Amino acid sequence: MPKFDSSSPFDPQPKNRMSAETTFPERLETERLILRRYCDGDALAVFALVDKNRQGLIQNFSQMARGLLKREDVESFIQEKSTQWDTRRAFCYGLWPKDAPELIGQLLVKNIVWDVPSAELSYFVGSSSQRRGFATEAISMILRVAFERLAFKRVFVRIVAANTASFSLASKLGFKHEGLHRSEFRCGFGELHDVHYFSCTVEDFKAAL
Repeated sequence: MPKFDSSSPFDPQPKNRMSAETTFPERLETERLILRRYCDGDALAVFALVDKNRQGLIQNFSQMARGLLKREDVESFIQEKSTQWDTRRAFCYGLWPKDAPELIGQLLVKNIVWDVPSAELSYFVGSSSQRRGFATEAISMILRVAFERLAFKRVFVRIVAANTASFSLASKLGFKHEGLHRSEFRCGFGELHDVHYFSCTVEDFKAAL
């Protein structure tokens, strides 16, 4: 288990950092899903997922909805996610059902602070696969990896005030409400939204087991 310098919590250069080799697995399996890193051959699947859900993605994932309009855009997107993975800045998983070849969603581990370590999760599931527990299954696996395998201390999500379904999901998974950031996020429709912060610490995760 990594050791952390406790001399000052605000030391900009802690003496003991998490190993530079520490990373998320490229492939994970749950009961019904395969979570895996995108590869070059996934461009058509990613485009199909975005194209089928474009209108629904505009609010919270406007860069994907408006930026991935042709194959070349998706190929650049996959290359960007690959670079982020290799440099440990973010880890982007596609969600693939074991019983079907279709990509149904995405889960992104981002805003990572390796010196804590902590991270933010961002995710979506396509409309035809919603309300079937896939998001719960995928996030639960990422939490297990983060807390049990990689010794993370905190994982958080940000949820716009209107997204009550995500509130319920966060609470079910052991996340605790931290507070409200007023007028923090301008969505793809131009509207300004309040954002709720929910976090799950390693203690919360263990208590929910």
